[in-house]
Amino acid sequence: MAEIWYLGIGTETLEGLEPRHTAPFDACVELLGVTPDKWESPPDAIPDLKTGNPLVDDSGYIYVMLKANEDDISGAGDKGWKPGWYRSALTIVGFEKNVRKKPK
Repeated sequence: MAEIWYLGIGTETLEGLEPRHTAPFDACVELLGVTPDKWESPPDAIPDLKTGNPLVDDSGYIYVMLKANEDDISGAGDKGWKPGWYRSALTIVGFEKNVRKKPK
């Protein structure tokens, strides 16, 4: 199962954190609206989410991220997906709204 995480700018470890949602890769992609070009880093590395703008980087902003391993993307076909972290443009509130309106 692919995982959806909330990662703050400057996150250096996943210690003490847990995924906020797990689902098949395709369902996560649909919930987050991510595309292959939103890839940030391999799954075993923590993505560097800093923007270079001190106002943003010091703001405490939290990104909604998709983490997918090789097994997760194996059914996605050859559409440019690769294992790793993907950054969603959704805010936490936007993601939570999508989860609530999805039929179970």
